[in-house]
Amino acid sequence: MRAVGASGICAGQRVLVLSPTPTHPQDYGNRKRIFEICKRFCDEGAHLTFVHYPAELEWRKILPVNAERAMRDCWDQYYTVGPTRPLHTDPEQQEHRIDEWFDAAIGEFLRWLFSVQSFDIFIVNYSWLSKALEFAPPRTFKILDTHDKVSGRREMLASLGLGPEFFHTTDAEEAVALRRADLVWAIKDEERALFERMAPTPVLTMQHLDPGRALERAVPDADGVLRVGIIGARNNINRINITEFLNIALPIFASAFAPVRIVIAGTVCELLNGLDSPFVELRGPVESVEDFYRTVDCVAVPMRASTGLKIKAGEAISLGLPLLSLSHAFEGYEPTDPLHALGNFEDLANALVELSFAPRERLDTLAKASAVSHAKTGANITASFNETIARSRAAASSIVLAIDSRAFVTGSIFSHILNSVHENLRQLGQVTVLVVRGSAHDVVSHPQSIDRFDRVLVASDLPDAEEMRGALARLSADVANVAAFFAHAKPKLLIAEALHPALMSAVLPETVVISRDEVIAWTEGKPAPGLADKRFKRVFASAPGPSAAPLPIFLASPPAKVRAARLVRERRTVALLGRPGSAVVAMAASMATAWGLEPLVICGLEDDPRVETPNISAPAMRADAFVASLYAYRAPRPHFALDLSGGRPGLLLCREVLERLRVPLVSCSGIGMHRALRGDGMPLKAGSEAELWAAVRGFALEPDAVRNKMFQRGWDELEWGRGWAWLWRNSKELFAASHAEQR
Repeated sequence: MRAVGASGICAGQRVLVLSPTPTHPQDYGNRKRIFEICKRFCDEGAHLTFVHYPAELEWRKILPVNAERAMRDCWDQYYTVGPTRPLHTDPEQQEHRIDEWFDAAIGEFLRWLFSVQSFDIFIVNYSWLSKALEFAPPRTFKILDTHDKVSGRREMLASLGLGPEFFHTTDAEEAVALRRADLVWAIKDEERALFERMAPTPVLTMQHLDPGRALERAVPDADGVLRVGIIGARNNINRINITEFLNIALPIFASAFAPVRIVIAGTVCELLNGLDSPFVELRGPVESVEDFYRTVDCVAVPMRASTGLKIKAGEAISLGLPLLSLSHAFEGYEPTDPLHALGNFEDLANALVELSFAPRERLDTLAKASAVSHAKTGANITASFNETIARSRAAASSIVLAIDSRAFVTGSIFSHILNSVHENLRQLGQVTVLVVRGSAHDVVSHPQSIDRFDRVLVASDLPDAEEMRGALARLSADVANVAAFFAHAKPKLLIAEALHPALMSAVLPETVVISRDEVIAWTEGKPAPGLADKRFKRVFASAPGPSAAPLPIFLASPPAKVRAARLVRERRTVALLGRPGSAVVAMAASMATAWGLEPLVICGLEDDPRVETPNISAPAMRADAFVASLYAYRAPRPHFALDLSGGRPGLLLCREVLERLRVPLVSCSGIGMHRALRGDGMPLKAGSEAELWAAVRGFALEPDAVRNKMFQRGWDELEWGRGWAWLWRNSKELFAASHAEQR
């Protein structure tokens, strides 16, 4: 497992990559490209899952253990999906259908993976695997990395005098692949223009470069011979292009008596064994491309026809080597010297003749041009990558849930709240749990919670976050700078259950904020400060009672169900939610005592439970201690409750816990679930002293079955998600508007 640092523009994102090509070892151009793309996501803070469908020759009869181990160590998650059908088969008709090579095993695996994990981005490599995109849920941003254009490939091969090979299809079939994606990556501008005409899907050019590093160049040949390096793999496209070039170039070299030697390396030499010329040296396979390049003076890429990007050209400019290339072979890179974009094989041969007689300084100039080309191409890649992330963020149904670390402590009230809310939010979009208050130790000590919540970020300024960064990384939890995270992530919906300085100062004009004021009050131990509307798209101050967002503390789900101890007591208890010492609490306690009930005063978070209530001896507890005792089975469920709180911080959550315990509750504050309900003969809302007396009398005398029937409708309404419809409707409208803007 790599060490994860949630910084960069992909902080908090989950990326899934499907590839028929491994990322290790990086001994082929396509492997290098896929590795560099994946590494860039990780370097920018993403959590990356790599799914390998082994379709290359070396994986067909053996399992390359070292390569597989390297991939497991490199990426956050790695899976292998074994082929269940023959690989690389000939087309059933003249051209392949786009899904002719697709393996049903891939679909079955993805169906399972998407059911247990959520991903922000899904990248599928190669058009012939594009059907995999159909298994991603709508909220996942889907990218097709084409690598090259597969339609028209048969005609291209025919222009070289070759028969069809590998995968080839029609424009209409390839257009099917393009339409499956939200974004298509073309490897060069020339193919981007073609893809844009084939389908309406947006297309970006995503070129490939190895990291820039200046290679130590060869010492000049003692005889003054210009050693020209050409490297290639064993395939017919390389064979034809190199053979055609030599057929034209060798007579030109001979007629000019040019001191030129073409040094050819790689497995393509196996197809050139009949070649015999004093101007050509066949090296064969080499263990290190860099070691080969250290023995030549310059590099040539003689390719007049092919598909995709010429990785050989990219290797040369990445190493800062003098390079000569046909214009076709340099497509996808930024030419900065006339020798980067020669017209044909004859031009290339003549350029080599001139270079062989030129001063050594000309090679130095070409080497500098390669470095400039690398920088310009790298800037293009960075721009395309940043645009990709911006598009994925804009299209995402992204939700951030800012919480206190105590939500990871099993059995706590915060844990019950988080379980309930997360269970429902994940139906709406991609949910990131952001721990902004408390301790990283709470998270590390409860790894099962990380598994449940999929994506967890811990604020880097929590006291022990940096100390526990490694332990968090092993649990796939990231440590994030909260301000930087908000700046990059720009969530569509932010549910604030705990506060952080970065949240109080953030400017997120596209973010809707739901401030769960009652949960924040329990987190902070005091009333929640307001969030400035002007810094956000909209702010809802949510509480269980009447507010702009009538959202309950718990949402409808199995974790929202609360249990309590069922202790038998001689006297029945009535919970009085209010301020100790107040006249109304004293009056209600006296009434309860008069009817043989035992009053228990539950006070708010700002109240002192030690304050005595006049003329009564009722015990008092703070709301947080009372709820904790219920969850710990230390206290029995009250016979009924009276809400005398007037909305005091801490008591609204306590009230909802009691309602979910199906404790009958009379509202004396005009708020809460029962404010609109009436029962026969007993008011559920007591607005006067007489009504309060009648309510207490009714609870004391009415049988439990009769009383509970009166409250059944309200309890059922709460159990099935009072307020959930409000959140669902507003969130769906918010995300739908974002998708419409993207289209």
